[in-house]
Amino acid sequence: MKRITVMALLFVSLGSTGCPQVERTAYNTVVAAKAFTDKIKSQHPECPSFGNRSVLCADLAKAVAAKDLLIDAVEVYCAGPAFNGGGKCDPPAKGTPAYDQVIAKLNAALASYEQSETDLKGVL
Repeated sequence: MKRITVMALLFVSLGSTGCPQVERTAYNTVVAAKAFTDKIKSQHPECPSFGNRSVLCADLAKAVAAKDLLIDAVEVYCAGPAFNGGGKCDPPAKGTPAYDQVIAKLNAALASYEQSETDLKGVL
């Protein structure tokens, strides 16, 4: 339940403010990733089964995990007094080591999701 609340706050925060390109890209990717993975899950109900070890199900699980990792990276990027209190995204100041670190992690999470989506599309 907490994850859903955090995601809702994140989407409202990022969706309603003018934000840097990386935030907008992450927001758009998370929204599209949720829709894409939910669609594939509904088309392949056999995949939640732990006994199913098909390539498709494995790639679907990886895509869902990569989407969740991206959400976590955005939460870390936005974490700050305002965001943690339910407000807008509050990234570290540009040019600081903290900013450089969260941007690197956010970009890595974006790349990871994009690769997992490509892999999943390859087996569909």
